[in-house]
Amino acid sequence: MVGGDPMRGRSGRWGVPVAAIALLLMAGCGVNSTFVYKPGAPAAGGRKLPVKVAVLPFKDGTEDFAKRGGVLAPETLYYNLAKAGIGGQITALTPDLWAKAFADDTAAAGVFQSVRFVYGPSELADEDLYIEGTLEKATVSGAWVNPSEFALGLRAIRRADKKPVWEKEVSRVWKNTPATLYKGCGGMAIQCMVDRHHEDANRVMREIFAEARADLMATLASRSGHRDGESGLPSGASPGDAMIGKGTPTPSAPESVEQTIERLLREK
Repeated sequence: MVGGDPMRGRSGRWGVPVAAIALLLMAGCGVNSTFVYKPGAPAAGGRKLPVKVAVLPFKDGTEDFAKRGGVLAPETLYYNLAKAGIGGQITALTPDLWAKAFADDTAAAGVFQSVRFVYGPSELADEDLYIEGTLEKATVSGAWVNPSEFALGLRAIRRADKKPVWEKEVSRVWKNTPATLYKGCGGMAIQCMVDRHHEDANRVMREIFAEARADLMATLASRSGHRDGESGLPSGASPGDAMIGKGTPTPSAPESVEQTIERLLREK
C-alpha cells in the first residue's frame, strides 16, 4: 500500500513515480505520522451485559521481520507494523497498542458494565473476565496489487478460577487503490495521503474488534440459554415432565439473560 500505483511502464515494471511517492513518504517531509486509534461509535440498540472486563497487553505472534523487499521493487515490499513503523507514514502498531485500542473500542461500544486496559494480572480488581490476545499479523503491502493483512487471536478468562470461557481468531485481508484511498487529496499532498492510511488502519481494526466483541457477547448470551438441566429439571427432561404426578411443582420462572450471565461468571 505504501509504494503502489496502478500505472505500469511498457516493460511491465513499476514506474518511477511509485518509488518517488514511497521515498517522499519515508523522508517524512514534515508530516505527522503518529498513529492514533479512534474507537467506533456506541453500539445501537443493544443491551449492556452485567460484566466487568479487563484487557491485558497482547503478545507478538507475528513473523520475525520489520521490512521485506525494497522500495524500488514495491511488488516485493512488505512491512510488519507490529515490529516497526514506516518512516514518514505511520508509527508501529505494537501489540500493546492493539490491546489498548481493543479496550478503548469495547468501552466506547458500551456493551459491558465496564472495560479497562491493565498492564498485568496484579492490576485486576473486581473484573469478571480478563482478555488476553496475540497479534498474529500486522502486514502492510508495498504494492497495490498485493493484499495487506491484520489478524488477532483473543480469549477471555474467568478471573474467579482462571478458566477460559471464549476464544476467537479474527482477520482481515484487503487491498486498496490510489483512486479510492487518495481521492480528494490532490497532487502530492503527503499529509493527506498519510492521514488516509491511518484512517484505513483504523477502519480495519474497528472491524476486527467489532467482530470479536459480537462473538464474545453471543458466547456469553448462549451460556444463559436453557440447556439440559439448567431449567431446574433433570438432564434430558422436558418442561412437561414436571407436571407428571400430584404435587409436583411447576418449574420456576427462568432467569433473565443478565442474571444468568452474572451467575455463570461468579461460579467457581
